Amino acid sequence: MTPPSQPQFPVGVVMILPTIAFWTLVIMGATRDGGKHAGTYAAYAFAVAGVGLAVFAFFKIRQVRARNTHKRRAMEDGIRTTARIAGTRVRGHLNQDPYVVFTLEVNPESGEPYRVTVDELVSQLAIPRIQVDTVLDVHVHPDDPRFVVIDPAALGRG
Repeated sequence: MTPPSQPQFPVGVVMILPTIAFWTLVIMGATRDGGKHAGTYAAYAFAVAGVGLAVFAFFKIRQVRARNTHKRRAMEDGIRTTARIAGTRVRGHLNQDPYVVFTLEVNPESGEPYRVTVDELVSQLAIPRIQVDTVLDVHVHPDDPRFVVIDPAALGRG
């Protein structure tokens, strides 16, 4: 099993070949035989797209479940400590709540402080509490100190 802090496989790559096949079939249907068999090509195109989406969904669901399992394990069995926010940047939004990439300086009880990056969805109401130099409660995964989960209460989700 790979360590939880390793970057995840970009599952969107799975959609490259079905997308190319879809558009190839659509173009072939529109240009071959004066469009006589366009309906057949379109049916094949949508079948390829459907299979591609099903495969994408299968791998994405597995990826999300594995990540949630690691997060749950860090929260239940991990080491609770503090971390100072060394930097933040917004990576996107979901329902007007920002996805924030945190650079944290984790302060374990034993050992030297170290830096990690954590990507979390933050409630708009919690934004004033997550400024640089703020100290947060975090949970460090018992098997991988690079995998850190910020306490959900600090993010306005707990």
